[in-house]
Amino acid sequence: MRHEEMTCAADMKVRLGDQEMTALAWAVARGLKWSTVRQRRYRGSNWQEALTPGLRRSRFNDGALAGSR
Repeated sequence: MRHEEMTCAADMKVRLGDQEMTALAWAVARGLKWSTVRQRRYRGSNWQEALTPGLRRSRFNDGALAGSR
């Protein structure tokens, strides 16, 4: 991944479809916390994925919790 593609700043201009806003404005408009968007970007998501509300939650620890009851 190129450095520009990995950049994640709240004031960075992001174009989705035919609209362009700052990354923070996109997060607010989509009901996401900025920390969520930032972590998704750091983990390798592109802007489209990072700014998608309601992504699946990891089920990694669910089995461990079910066995302790």
